[in-house]
Amino acid sequence: MEIKSRILIFLLLLAALAACRQENELPAAATAESPLASVESAGEPTQPAQQDPASESEAIEVTYFTPQQQEGPYYTVNKPDDRDNDLVDLVGASGAPEGQILEFGGRIYDADGLPVPGLTVEIWQTDADGVYLHPDDPGTAARDPNFQFYGEATTDEAGRYSFRTIIPGQYEPRPPHIHFKVKQDGQELLTSQFYFSEGIDEALLIATVAGQDADGSPILIGERDIVLNRGFSN
Repeated sequence: MEIKSRILIFLLLLAALAACRQENELPAAATAESPLASVESAGEPTQPAQQDPASESEAIEVTYFTPQQQEGPYYTVNKPDDRDNDLVDLVGASGAPEGQILEFGGRIYDADGLPVPGLTVEIWQTDADGVYLHPDDPGTAARDPNFQFYGEATTDEAGRYSFRTIIPGQYEPRPPHIHFKVKQDGQELLTSQFYFSEGIDEALLIATVAGQDADGSPILIGERDIVLNRGFSN
């Protein structure tokens, strides 16, 4: 009897220890190191980060103001009827213009770093041969008839503008450039020029990368923000 009693007591002690250990342990799926927890997390679909609409209206840190530059002698005086922001697709054209297609844009900010909606951006430039649409350009009679030369865009609620055009041709002694104006209700706020060559003022340089058009054709994609040296009241 004494031996059986000792064995019974020993078994009871083992059962009590096992119960105590089970109460103090966390379930495997709840532990940070649990393989099950990792598999379940990896199997869940990853949701893309949602863009906060309010963030598009938040101010940026202003590090430069877009400098003023001369209008030049060839500001478009006879603006085409087709004056949208796609200078490559000209109404009535018999084909596509010559030259490397460029899609570029950016945002316009005021002196406080806030995006400015409702501004008009005008651009004008040469065709791929360096010829302007202007009566004072001696080569204007031979200009590319399929190119628009001049276009306008309006900034959206986030201050964005965009254009589809071509890389302008170079004529001596100027590097390739695109003239632009920013206007508000017809009032001129800024006249300047965009460039593509290193060594030009960084605030006027369109940074370009290789891309593809909707049909897979090679194009350049560029970006340049404009920062106005003035504020706008709400």
